[in-house]
Amino acid sequence: MRRMTDAQYLAGAAAAHARAAGRLIASEPDHVKAVHHARRHIKRARSLLRALKPLAAEAVTRENALLRAFAHALAPLRDAHALDEAAQAVGATGPVVTQAGTLDLAALGQALQRQAKVIARLPLQASPRQFLAKAMRRAYGRARRAFHTYEAAPQPEPLHEARKRIKDCLHLVEALDDVRPKGASPKPGKLDQLGELMGSIRDLDLLAQRLRREAAPGHKLARIAARHIRLERAVTRAGAKAFAVTPGAVRRAWAGV
Repeated sequence: MRRMTDAQYLAGAAAAHARAAGRLIASEPDHVKAVHHARRHIKRARSLLRALKPLAAEAVTRENALLRAFAHALAPLRDAHALDEAAQAVGATGPVVTQAGTLDLAALGQALQRQAKVIARLPLQASPRQFLAKAMRRAYGRARRAFHTYEAAPQPEPLHEARKRIKDCLHLVEALDDVRPKGASPKPGKLDQLGELMGSIRDLDLLAQRLRREAAPGHKLARIAARHIRLERAVTRAGAKAFAVTPGAVRRAWAGV
């Protein structure tokens, strides 16, 4: 594929995302921007590591757990910003959350950059035949099943799981963009649109929970409920487009990569 095995390329891409996340939070003066982009890099690194799990289960599980811990450390800062954005979407004119607590972002960034070196040297087994086609089928199949589970029971936990699996699939497709067969599913644009819509539902749910705790006026919750319904309809339409083909069709489309 690129003077290296497919698996080595994915490990290198995962390491690059971890390294980029570390550099951002260690040096970016705008902490909101740094946390937002660093978490996106961490999610991409974790998605690519999951694709490699059949080739180094123990090492991938360990490195993924470490990346998850880094992401959780940054989550409160991200959630505070997301709540403000959700509030503005339903008419708020000022911040609804004040950030509390401190986090040593520089130390966290340095630790992430050290972990990137470990990820780049993962002890991977030899890639089996059609490794990328099989990895894509798995990622797409998991995302498709998780989405259908959410559609059957649109609650916070299925929503969270579906968003994770959709992002895993999206990040794998993006990492392989230069070798993706022309016209092959999954389509990154459709996955991205679906993930963004589901993320908006998640942020709206967090805002509604906070307003209920604060006994907010009923008209505010009514506006949130109305927007929630519109988003759910948009998610159903976007999901039907993103998951129109079967996992087997995805594998066949990628078989020549």
